[in-house]
Amino acid sequence: MSSIPKGKAERRKHTRAKFQEEVTVHGVVESKSGNVFEVQEKPVTVRARDVSEGGIRLEIGDTASPSKIFKLNFTLQNSKPVDVYSKLAWVEKGMCGLQFIVVDEEIRRMIRSYVEKSQ
Repeated sequence: MSSIPKGKAERRKHTRAKFQEEVTVHGVVESKSGNVFEVQEKPVTVRARDVSEGGIRLEIGDTASPSKIFKLNFTLQNSKPVDVYSKLAWVEKGMCGLQFIVVDEEIRRMIRSYVEKSQ
């Protein structure tokens, strides 16, 4: 069964895998000077639904955030912790999609391996 809402075209570049783990989400905001981004001190913990090389889908409930950029911390099965930066791609019905924007190659390989093993 597809998780794409009716009337929406599939735009994903990467295969997704079920991933229902906790993710710590830190809002990231521009500094007062506008030249630097600062990670906020009070993170929230939410549940993921799926993950791909390109991003992650999270259950956010009715949580709203002024931030459009986030630092995420989560752990894939039996791997070291993953720290990635992401940007908000969409919000709908208590869910949000975040697109990874700063991912080193090692983390990208770990995510790719997780997705491939989940298929």
